Amino acid sequence: MYWLLKLCSRLPLRFLQVMGAALGGMTFKLSSELRERAKENLEQAGYSDPHLFERVGRNAGRQALESLWVWYRPADTVLSKITISEDTYAMVKEAILVKVPIVFMTPHVGCFEVLPVWLATTFYKETGRKISVLYRPPKVGILRKLVGEARQAPGIEACPTTIVGVKRVIRNLKQGHTFGALPDQAPSKGEGVWADFFGRPAYTMTLPVRVAKQFDAIRIFAWGVRSGHGWHLEAERWDEPLTGVLHEDAAAMNAKIEEIIRRMPEQYAWSYNRYKVPAGAHPFKKETNK
Repeated sequence: MYWLLKLCSRLPLRFLQVMGAALGGMTFKLSSELRERAKENLEQAGYSDPHLFERVGRNAGRQALESLWVWYRPADTVLSKITISEDTYAMVKEAILVKVPIVFMTPHVGCFEVLPVWLATTFYKETGRKISVLYRPPKVGILRKLVGEARQAPGIEACPTTIVGVKRVIRNLKQGHTFGALPDQAPSKGEGVWADFFGRPAYTMTLPVRVAKQFDAIRIFAWGVRSGHGWHLEAERWDEPLTGVLHEDAAAMNAKIEEIIRRMPEQYAWSYNRYKVPAGAHPFKKETNK
């Protein structure tokens, strides 16, 4: 399976996206669990259009297969499929050159795998600033090897969502590097707080806002919008003051994520189990943090 997936990554991006769209649509039809979760999450956010639901399924498939292409193609090849506005490029470059710690927050919108590749390829040689990205290792051994290996590249340090991984992120920030997180990824017990997400309590990771507050870091939301057979990189600074009260900062972060998702709801991962309750966490407890 490992070599089969690597072989798939050698196929043209356009082919993978077309095939992914077909597989995604089929998966939503055949998997009642994914289908019902996506519908429930869409309805929670106020969306009921069946055509939107169909587009969500196709984009989920595209995201899955295009990630293989991003992971295993040369960085310059990936870069050739990415566009970015002059203003957005200037904003990110200014932040990088200041050499203040930066926390990049990339929701599950479009292709979130392209940001680290673009950032490292564009700025690492010039500035030496790499990006640490957290990822959750898959339970299947073959996939764990694939995902862990694929995300490592010059200027990119992939860190598992473990104590060891988090310590590496903190160390790298202290050394002047940057950190990239999926802020809408459901954390394990003890790594998050309950905060509303589209009007429903969701166990929300606190690491991005904690380290941003600790290091007085620049905070940038960034995401890759699927556009044709490539991606348009969008980013904006999030300068809303952090209070240091984790459930308040997590709620503010979720509100910003909601705002971004509503700009392109068809490209969000609505089938992701965002409202799951981690083992040992009580879903109804209003948590506050000291």
